[in-house]
Amino acid sequence: MTINWRFSGVLLASMTMGLVACSGNGAKKDAVNALPAPADMSANAECGNEPAYTIEGKTYQVLDSAAGYAEQGTAAWYGAEYQGTETAGCEAFDMYSYSAAHRTLPLPSFAKVTNQQNGKHIIVRINDRGPFESGDLIQLSFAAANALGIKAKSGAPVEVAAISPEQLPPELQVAAKPTALPPLAKTAEPVDKSKPYYVIAGTWPDRNASLDMFVRLTSVGLAKTEMATAQQEGRDMYQVRVGPLYNQDQIDNVKDMLQSNGLANFKVVAGQ
Repeated sequence: MTINWRFSGVLLASMTMGLVACSGNGAKKDAVNALPAPADMSANAECGNEPAYTIEGKTYQVLDSAAGYAEQGTAAWYGAEYQGTETAGCEAFDMYSYSAAHRTLPLPSFAKVTNQQNGKHIIVRINDRGPFESGDLIQLSFAAANALGIKAKSGAPVEVAAISPEQLPPELQVAAKPTALPPLAKTAEPVDKSKPYYVIAGTWPDRNASLDMFVRLTSVGLAKTEMATAQQEGRDMYQVRVGPLYNQDQIDNVKDMLQSNGLANFKVVAGQ
């Protein structure tokens, strides 16, 4: 029986924060503690690091270094309305990565954010400026807020402490390195875009389970992750896959990332 999956990489952009937050206890423990796959710390160092800048008549002084920074305040979050727009750090905003906006920390930098209401904490990459429309200390991405159990758009009590790459926990240092697909070696198989392949991470009858997996994969750097829906035997099914992939190097890269994040039950299929 042929199942016609309807895929969209931006399908989740229109879904509400509460939908993901209600899946079990939110993001899985290993997803909560996972670091997004940031670019090299030196990349785009010129972007967003003017000594001072003015927004709506107020001037902000950018810190020379993030070292020793620690402050308590409140957090806001932003998501679908800014998906794909350019951040102050000259990067595309990805609501499914663990990233954040801060008014004065250097771009890019890392910070540990702790939800003071439940003790949950994650490490985020600061790659944008803000928030400016509220008195919040930091503005988290959709995925970061979800991992911390933050549902309110503003006002969640948090503690923000800067972390240098060298201070990252050993289990996160690998994830702190770039994880974009490497340039194809000269010996790699030629790209044939008429024959794409996909790595299927899983299929579920529960949309919340698929959302949880989608956030988990995008949070560890698998930017080509897609989610799909289909009818199977009269009921909705939800599938998460990574692709399109056009050669064995790309397929192996995705398989290695899945295995390194504890995901062994996947399969590779040819595209339609």
